[in-house]
Amino acid sequence: MTTQNDETHETQTISMNFDLPHAPAKVWRCLTEPALLAKWLMATDLVPVVGNAFTFKAAAGPSWDGTVNCEIQEVEVEKRIRYSWGGGGLAGTVVTWTLTPTENGGTLLHLEHSGFRQDKGQARFFEGAKYGWQLMGGQRLFATLAELS
Repeated sequence: MTTQNDETHETQTISMNFDLPHAPAKVWRCLTEPALLAKWLMATDLVPVVGNAFTFKAAAGPSWDGTVNCEIQEVEVEKRIRYSWGGGGLAGTVVTWTLTPTENGGTLLHLEHSGFRQDKGQARFFEGAKYGWQLMGGQRLFATLAELS
């Protein structure tokens, strides 16, 4: 995790790497196909086209309605996808997935979830997202990839 400063406020960024024994094409499918995203992350209507607005949906909780509102900001097929991420009082964060092929035919998958503003009281969102990405990206994504042929 890193903390970044800009001219107006301090933000925190979640940064994680996953060394996957799967080709970038297979990993890309898990990042962009709604049926596969639903298996490891949340139900979604994502279409990987710049400007597309979409949502992730999960069961509502005591302090969250279960909806994440997003918009695609960048797409490089099998290389990078970036989208805004907000909901339940969290706004202004961005999720970026970067895929780098490895020498053994696998993929180094880098996650960056940036923009958690400390001056807006987003510490609980930062901690929740950090936990969620470790669980979903670490365990559930691995399991979903293992199921694909």
